Amino acid sequence: MRAVIVLVAGLLGTVAGWVIAACATIAFGGAFGLTEFEGERSMTAVFGIGPVGGLVGLIAGLWLALRWSKR
Repeated sequence: MRAVIVLVAGLLGTVAGWVIAACATIAFGGAFGLTEFEGERSMTAVFGIGPVGGLVGLIAGLWLALRWSKR
């Protein structure tokens, strides 16, 4: 059962991290010089910065699940 909990937490962390990183890039990208010409900011957010946030979310989700389910 612990393996299922850790797997689900990792998947949820990945999705949450990807979405948060992409939304933050879209929101703050204009301040850092990313233009919205032909979707540059959106493409950078989803395909460039999103995977980094997903990786961080995966690691955080796995770590939290392993820490809280010590049975």
